[in-house]
Amino acid sequence: MASRFDIERFMEQSGAVDLHDIPWEDVPKYPLSDEALRAVRYFMTTESATFYYLRSLIQTKPAMSEPEFAPFLCAWAFEEEFHGRAFLKFMRAYGVKVDDTYRSEMYSHRTGSERTDEVGQFLLSMAFPEAWPAAHMAWGAIQEWTTYIAYNQLIERTGHPVLETICRRIMKQELRHFSFYFHQAEERLRESKVAQVLTANTLKVGWTPVGDGMSSKSDVAHALQFLFDGADGTVIATIEKRIRQLPGLEWFDLLSKYVAKNDIPAAPKSWFGPARVTGTASSASLIDVPLALMTNAAV
Repeated sequence: MASRFDIERFMEQSGAVDLHDIPWEDVPKYPLSDEALRAVRYFMTTESATFYYLRSLIQTKPAMSEPEFAPFLCAWAFEEEFHGRAFLKFMRAYGVKVDDTYRSEMYSHRTGSERTDEVGQFLLSMAFPEAWPAAHMAWGAIQEWTTYIAYNQLIERTGHPVLETICRRIMKQELRHFSFYFHQAEERLRESKVAQVLTANTLKVGWTPVGDGMSSKSDVAHALQFLFDGADGTVIATIEKRIRQLPGLEWFDLLSKYVAKNDIPAAPKSWFGPARVTGTASSASLIDVPLALMTNAAV
């Protein structure tokens, strides 16, 4: 399948996020609220969970038969692991105790829905070998785009210069991940009505926000409140605007429905840090950037 995504270039540019010049000794100099630290820990957990998702993905038929899947998954998992390690190092530099067993504890406490998803992915890939890749790619695009915007929000809402540097470097890689998922989903959905139906039904039945399953429901709600102001904010609507560009997903509103169903309100001002040190593009403006420009800059 022809793709506008240059997998060779992606692989050549892949690698661990660069942290060699991060002034870790400066991390505790800039106070963070307990709510901000909770949000950072949420992403430490989410990024570190990629290892377990990869275990499920490599068992699917597309991982073996699609020429771009295997190399992308290898690079994606490697980069995401170092995102988690970056946040882990930040937390410890700030003075937060994080046990070495945090990953195994996270996995042992994953929710029942997470366990079901592991089996569901395998079964759907076998039952719908031609259409399932579109569903997986659309799901991945939603999660990567949400994460990318979340890091922009984390920068704005903490005003921590060291955390900003880390997030900006991670965001460059997240944008490349999103580009792969989005382009793959776009092409596959455009070519197949069956894929559109399967994707829509899969999302409506099983989708939950990024990080859900490996974190508690209260932690998910907290992240959506801290970063997006829940149902009272405007960021979620702009996230969904980008996903609605995918063929067959013009209806996408699942994040809005999630925050409304769980009655997640705006976050109190006391949760946030000072105004950011450097200029940060608003989340709304990021949504309006043409995807082609974003792809060229990221890949």
